[in-house]
Amino acid sequence: PAALPPRPPTTASDLLPPPSLPLVGSSMAAAARHELPPLYINQRQAIQQRPQKPQATIMRSIVTATLLGLLAAQSSYAFAEFQPSSAVAATNNVLRPSSSVTFARKTSATSALHMTGGQQAPPPELKPPPALYEGAIAAGIAKGKGSWSKIFKLGIVAGAHIGFGSYLAISVGGNCPGIAAANPGLQKIILGAFGLPFGLIMTLVSGAELFTGNTALVGASYMEGKSTKSELAKSWIASYAGNFVGSLLLAYLAYTSGTLAASPGSVAIATAKATLPFQQAFVRGILCNWLVCMAVYMASGCSSMIGKMTAVWFPISAFVALGLEHSVANMFMTPLGIMRGAEITIGQFLTGNLLPVTLGNIVGGMLCVMGPYGSTFGGWFKKKKDDWCEE
Repeated sequence: PAALPPRPPTTASDLLPPPSLPLVGSSMAAAARHELPPLYINQRQAIQQRPQKPQATIMRSIVTATLLGLLAAQSSYAFAEFQPSSAVAATNNVLRPSSSVTFARKTSATSALHMTGGQQAPPPELKPPPALYEGAIAAGIAKGKGSWSKIFKLGIVAGAHIGFGSYLAISVGGNCPGIAAANPGLQKIILGAFGLPFGLIMTLVSGAELFTGNTALVGASYMEGKSTKSELAKSWIASYAGNFVGSLLLAYLAYTSGTLAASPGSVAIATAKATLPFQQAFVRGILCNWLVCMAVYMASGCSSMIGKMTAVWFPISAFVALGLEHSVANMFMTPLGIMRGAEITIGQFLTGNLLPVTLGNIVGGMLCVMGPYGSTFGGWFKKKKDDWCEE
């Protein structure tokens, strides 16, 4: 710059190109010939060196515009597709106002699903308490409507399932003498966690008939006036008999298989159960089926397999770890212990254990579980109260 000759101050007119200078493609030499000021030269260079818009960017803009146009067209088509329904709904509003509201709601719900491309909304993971009770009543009604042969055969299946759970519990938790001596609490947890929960899961998912669960479900439907006395008796008697047959069958198969070898677990468990006092066996039966029927009740309100498993696992493992008494599980454990040499008579088993435990299971399932919910969400005792008020 020091070598350049001095020049007059730059004015606004100096910034304009001379008429003879081309607007595009000028160079430093051309600028020098026309004696342009350096400020103008720098501006022209910046304009010439600015990159043109890439073709990829232009293509993306075209594709984006096309997609937006297609989306707008699809939305317009979908909107137009629902206009006839909307027109019918509007007509119904004039002719039949009461029925048009329902029609419009159904139309809007269907339209929303169609517009989003989705299906019906999935059921909730867990039903709210009132719906949970209604579902339990519906299940009890269906169970009460079954025939004697159907309930009996499905009862055999349920007895075998609970037997399998007891079989696993004895094989794992009942075969840990070292842990039982060093840490009795841990041995009880192992006994409860491995076995009976999976037996109840198989029963619930497969639709088998379990007596202890029917005490709650069919008992509640009877208290609501949805099932008759004969249906209640049929459900309880047929499922109880079927459970007994299935448990005895599996106990014999387990004994014949020889998988328990010389393990003393089954003999010790059967002896402890048969020597319980009547009152203790009865109370343990109440507490046991309280937890069992809560597991059945909660699982009936879950829509997923994981939800049902969670609802079953905690209460069932708890009742086993607590040392409570389940009549159907005892139908397997005590006969298996007798087959393996336990010094127990059949009379001791039937009258000393099975009878009080069964009675306790009925109280625990029907009254302790379903009683509070029936008097809250259902119609238990309300009819009698209304009749007394009328008098």
